Amino acid sequence: MKRKTGKPFWTIPLIISLIFIFNLPFLNVIMTSLKSEADISKSPPPLIFKPTFEHYKNIFANPTFHFVQFLTNSTVIAVLSATFAIILCLPAAYVITRYNVGRKFLLPFSVSFRAIPLVIFAVPIYVLYNRLNLVDTRIGLVLIHTLINVPLAMMLLVNFIQDIPKEIEEAAKIDGAGDFKILTNIITPMMISPIISIFILSFIYSWNEFLFALIMSIKKATTLTVGASLFITAWGVQWGNIAAATTVSVIPPLILTFYIQRYLVEAFTGGLKG
Repeated sequence: MKRKTGKPFWTIPLIISLIFIFNLPFLNVIMTSLKSEADISKSPPPLIFKPTFEHYKNIFANPTFHFVQFLTNSTVIAVLSATFAIILCLPAAYVITRYNVGRKFLLPFSVSFRAIPLVIFAVPIYVLYNRLNLVDTRIGLVLIHTLINVPLAMMLLVNFIQDIPKEIEEAAKIDGAGDFKILTNIITPMMISPIISIFILSFIYSWNEFLFALIMSIKKATTLTVGASLFITAWGVQWGNIAAATTVSVIPPLILTFYIQRYLVEAFTGGLKG
């Protein structure tokens, strides 16, 4: 039996099942955040329980968990690192694409960093930051996250600029426009969707980054994801509070992606504006 669309009848149930399976870990986190300490400690954990919001109250009322500060740090660091990555990579990608400057070395070199385990940079960067007094500062984490986001931003921007017809730029040069004016007044407006998509991907990565946010922060620059680990104490692991903090930390990037998801679709389906 098939629908009029020609798709098998089991397609929708299969998609729903796959979505449920892939999101099962996050659903488990949400359920844990709504359980009491007694329900969390039971083995096996109950699937049917009386929901409670005590853990959410704890993360806002706990004097050691500075939610507003952690949220502000995460937002500022993620926004600035994503913005700086685009500002650095857009002109570089334009020069690489149109003038072949660095195509054989700079582009492969920058993109290859995406495949290197970041943990090998932890010690030298910490030593450097300690000498420059950048440990536990927002700007220190912004610089690290910007460098981490550069390979992805560079690779995507090069690919998107290659799709722009050169005739448009040649016509602008005939009218007397220079490279900077072409980049800012022609290339950038045509790449709004790709740029916003790269911003979203960079923002999400920076928001979720844990390794350097943990190593390079002590108190002032602690992010929301790292702050959740404060509930791991010498007296035990407060799973309910950790689950509640994790659930709350997912909401901002989820809302951001939901409201501008159309730019993601446009960018990766050839969404350049002519």
